[in-house]
Amino acid sequence: MGLGEWIGAALSFLGLPGVLAAMFLIFLLDAALFPALPEVFIVAFYFVLTGTWAWAPAAAVATLLALALAGDLCGNAGLYAIVRRIQDAGRWPRFLERAMKKWTSFLAVSDERVILVNRIAPAVPLTGAFIAVCGWSLSKSLGYVLLGGAVKYVALLAIVLGLGVAFDPDTARLISVVAVVALVVASLVAGWYRRQRMVARA
Repeated sequence: MGLGEWIGAALSFLGLPGVLAAMFLIFLLDAALFPALPEVFIVAFYFVLTGTWAWAPAAAVATLLALALAGDLCGNAGLYAIVRRIQDAGRWPRFLERAMKKWTSFLAVSDERVILVNRIAPAVPLTGAFIAVCGWSLSKSLGYVLLGGAVKYVALLAIVLGLGVAFDPDTARLISVVAVVALVVASLVAGWYRRQRMVARA
């Protein structure tokens, strides 16, 4: 059983609305709290939805993209709002603020564009907190969240669709998951290397 089928089976008791809600929550938690491997989940959920909506694959892809981007936006905006409230109350640690600003100063770009670079080589976790602490424009930052997410997720789904045309369904699922995991590992390695260079420069 593939990852998508396993997720679908595990969440089947929720019905389709529950599955869609689970998709949204995973992307929201990834954006707001901790890395949840959204690249792997978007591929897995693609197979869940296309299996359920085999009669309307375009609607399945559009729904998945909408949920992923909505989760990204809500997660980042929600974390931003929480951090801003803490800041307004004067309770955000000064040492942490200085450390976050110093960290971004070592990046190739130190403004909202970091969000786009972060999609390729992660170096800034909990982006919503950085938006608040570094004083970035919320509208521009969320625009970059939307743009970066759309480009990345569309590219991933395009790869999956291409593999689906080239191979039988079972083989396509296996190759898709392996390819996405390889991309995630490459992205994490690039992010680690980038952080090591920044630490060396510091």
